[in-house]
Amino acid sequence: MKILHIVQDLSFGGVTNVVVNLVKALNKLGVENIVVTPQIRKELTSLLHSYSPRIFVLGGSVNSFNSIEYILTRKKRIVEIISREKPDAIIIQPGWLSLAYRFISNDVPTLVIIHGTYLNEIRYMWLHPIKGIERVKYITGILASQAIELLQLKLASTRRELLVVAVSSNTRKELVNMGMQNNKIISILNGVDKEIFKPISKDYAKTSVEEIFKTRLRGKIILHVNPGPRKGTHILIKAIAILKRAYGDDFTLLIAGKLGPKTYREYIESLVKSLKLKENVKMFGYVKDKLLPLLYNAADVVIVPSYSEGSPLVIPEALACATPVVATNVGGNPEYLAFAGLSSLLVKLNKYDFSVDLAITLSKALNTKIVVPHSTVLDWYYIAKIYLKYILDFLT
Repeated sequence: MKILHIVQDLSFGGVTNVVVNLVKALNKLGVENIVVTPQIRKELTSLLHSYSPRIFVLGGSVNSFNSIEYILTRKKRIVEIISREKPDAIIIQPGWLSLAYRFISNDVPTLVIIHGTYLNEIRYMWLHPIKGIERVKYITGILASQAIELLQLKLASTRRELLVVAVSSNTRKELVNMGMQNNKIISILNGVDKEIFKPISKDYAKTSVEEIFKTRLRGKIILHVNPGPRKGTHILIKAIAILKRAYGDDFTLLIAGKLGPKTYREYIESLVKSLKLKENVKMFGYVKDKLLPLLYNAADVVIVPSYSEGSPLVIPEALACATPVVATNVGGNPEYLAFAGLSSLLVKLNKYDFSVDLAITLSKALNTKIVVPHSTVLDWYYIAKIYLKYILDFLT
């Protein structure tokens, strides 16, 4: 079996991690992988070569906004690679590259992976604390990105041998609500690499975090990864203030990742100061992937208070480290927590400011002994077998 992957720039972020892990898991299943990408981070080249004998770098850079132009200008090169490699199947990700399917023969089974929609974010983004030109850029960026991806998907889905893979049941419903054909969409969650994300001594993890980040942790540890407006970080800070009034200073919130637009970052910093949380909230900024297992194990609970999600890697990564997760009921969050028997830690998102409900659920998680069944978390090997099954069904 030979699968050709047409993917976005392989640099940083969740989609890059999905591409690498899926290729790695398919390789374990005996699949020959060929990767086609505009560009690839130097450190990833040698890693990917272990699982993909040929990596074709098209040059330039692509994002949702220039994706149509990019695909059209690289059409000849993409067609040449497909003709030469003669793959049994093709996987395209993310959805704003799906127009590439117009150049693929109708008899080649093709899967397009959709990593989430902004449908839920569009309901709430008007209220985010982002100001000036950054506000305009944020809102127009979300709307344009959504429109461009949906346009490409609808054009691509007119072809016969195409299957759209939504990374959660909620994402699938959102695509159907936006006019996609119901019978051409399936849902497959993202997985986790259990060789990297696994339980270690919590005391050791906490001591190591203190040493590496040169900080002091107090009491219970709450971890928030990949912050930003869409991730509900400002609502989390308000919930932490409520928690402090109830429990005093005996906890620490760790925030790992960049906060996003400057005016949003300034709002968060001002909020932390005005609510007298400077001793309780530690913002680390960008954190290397290799340090994430340490942070997950140091935490007593991981929090994902997003307005919109696809299938966030944070949740399976945290659960694989046996750390409970509190999350809003969007994207793949409910499915992940249901698998782990933690549905009681879901926060219903039915209003913009859900900080009180979030604080109540966080309190429950921090004050209840919760055992996370490590075996219930789906690894990438299991997920890759699902992808392979759909491809084989196509071929037969």
